[in-house]
Amino acid sequence: LTVAPAVVQIEGNLIQAVDPLDRSEWTAPGGTHQVIDLGDRLVTPAFVNGHTHLSMSAFRGIGLAAMGGNIVEDLYFRLESAITADDVRAFARMGAYDSLLSGVGTVWDHYYHADAIAAALVDVGLTGVVAPTLQDLAGPGVSSLESQLDATVRLTENTEMAKKGVVAALGPHATDTVSSPLWQRIGGLADTHGLWIHVHVAQSVEEYDRSVARHGCSPVSRLDGEGLLDAGAGMLLVHGLFLPQSDLKRLDPSRNILGFCPFSQIQFAFPAAVDGWWAAGIPFVVGTDCGACNDSMNVQQELRLIASGHAFAITPSTLGQRFLTTGELGAAQALDALRRDTRQDRHALTAPRALLNTVWTTPGDLHPDLPVGRIAAGRRANIAVWDLDHPACWPATDPFRTLTMSDMGPALWGMMTNGEWRGEPGRFRDSIVESDDYRAAGQEA
Repeated sequence: LTVAPAVVQIEGNLIQAVDPLDRSEWTAPGGTHQVIDLGDRLVTPAFVNGHTHLSMSAFRGIGLAAMGGNIVEDLYFRLESAITADDVRAFARMGAYDSLLSGVGTVWDHYYHADAIAAALVDVGLTGVVAPTLQDLAGPGVSSLESQLDATVRLTENTEMAKKGVVAALGPHATDTVSSPLWQRIGGLADTHGLWIHVHVAQSVEEYDRSVARHGCSPVSRLDGEGLLDAGAGMLLVHGLFLPQSDLKRLDPSRNILGFCPFSQIQFAFPAAVDGWWAAGIPFVVGTDCGACNDSMNVQQELRLIASGHAFAITPSTLGQRFLTTGELGAAQALDALRRDTRQDRHALTAPRALLNTVWTTPGDLHPDLPVGRIAAGRRANIAVWDLDHPACWPATDPFRTLTMSDMGPALWGMMTNGEWRGEPGRFRDSIVESDDYRAAGQEA
């Protein structure tokens, strides 16, 4: 990752070239080329949300009472059993707008009524990888399994949607809602079509309990034993709250990617042991999960929690409790030594460039039909333009730290997805929320 003056050439929906810029020698090309001079504004890849459920933004704020248990089974399954495809399209538009206004250009969405999700992405101009939710043991998707499988194949073969930046992945819900025969079907489809498998894994103690009771092993061990970790283009395993080190050793870093949704996890459970993932060399992407259990679709804001969240574990540690109990100077010194050691141990993981890779290059490299996450030739033209003079990021002496630790949303000057400007550059946020399309979408939702 570097910051330097450049000319970015875009044709259609792709970046064609990125060339160094010497303003003293550069002249605009002739012919029909349109030249946009962005001055000293910062141009970056648009963010990639590695795991989300756009339409669940409609459930924002109503799940607090259920968070003490298994919120997916106790609340969301009941709500999702009642929503229609039209509901999902209307709700997903609002989640897509929320994402766009946060600098997100691509989402990995996992939900029911996949055709409606795909249509909503096109409505708003977001690009995405749509994984129709597949279930046959439990959950709202049991009755629509075959239609969701058909929707996956249709989207895989839909070249027009691919041009618009909407492609498919397989979306088994979780290891406890998908039977072994269905897993084998999913693996076969993944191999046949070269698809990614996007799945929740070890996200609850109930799932872990069922895996042990039914199969005598952990969820990841079961997937490994059934050959699913080697299926298709790869597997994106999301949440991993109950993921022991023995399971990490089963994962292949070249094709098994973990998904981390920190703000969501601290609301409905606890943060996954991402330090262990990093130490094991398993790549991970960052997602928001959904507005219902995170209250935000701003994946950039998740990075601050990864960078500094480790500090929350220091106070309840044994040394922290010892100091609170005794007040001894030696206990205080030991507690501060723990703070310093913990910070040093996480230095590589929390470096701004490493964190930005989890919302740029790592998820942007996954799907062969939707290469994003880099300003480079051959990538989809999903670009964010930032006003570094905005108070949210001024004086921006270190742009990478600014992008990691600041609330960058207010400084978003313009957004391009799939080669098209969204809203009006310079008035990006206001032009979106004041538009007739947005108002109509909000009214329908």
